[in-house]
Amino acid sequence: MGSGVLTAPDAARSQHALPPTRDRRRRRLTRPAPRILASYRDLFRTIARVWRRSPATVYFLLSSAIFRDGLAGIFTFGGVLAAGTFGFSMSEVIIFAVVANIAAALGAIVGGKFDDAAGPRAVIVVSLLGIMVAGSVLLYWEGSTAFWVCGLALCLFVGPAQAASRTYLGRLTPSGRDGEMYGLYATTGRAVSFLAPLMFGIFVTAFGARSGASWGS
Repeated sequence: MGSGVLTAPDAARSQHALPPTRDRRRRRLTRPAPRILASYRDLFRTIARVWRRSPATVYFLLSSAIFRDGLAGIFTFGGVLAAGTFGFSMSEVIIFAVVANIAAALGAIVGGKFDDAAGPRAVIVVSLLGIMVAGSVLLYWEGSTAFWVCGLALCLFVGPAQAASRTYLGRLTPSGRDGEMYGLYATTGRAVSFLAPLMFGIFVTAFGARSGASWGS
């Protein structure tokens, strides 16, 4: 056609070439919200399906999310407690952190042997009891030696508890559902990640730096 005539195909192409109008931009901005809501609906449908199939799995996901956040709080606030309450210098805190991670790894290795023999549930229960005992002793034993002994004892039990919780979930997971279950495992952990800082702050405020930090973490 001549240059002065605009055909239908040309009009269609020119329409797509135009910059987005305000209405189009508004629609694009509002699209993610339904997708986010749909994602949460899918999440709750998945939890409901797991509940119908195995309520024990949901109980474990919820309970493990709480104690795993407490385990993370030990490493998060351990340095704060060492420096602020037990007078550790920065270099001593760094050295303790390195040794603590080695202790946690050794504990996980030993815990793995007991996991094979007695099962992950027994390892988790014993590890959590050990953490409670070591933390209770730290309430009444003063000095840097007390923190070294009790702190490393805590870390020895942290490693097995973390490792055994994953193997226990693996035993609860049906075949072909590994990604789904471990995704829920991570999601529930993230959902309660505020608990350890909250409890730490509450107990420090209520009982002081030493007692509050020991119970809160």
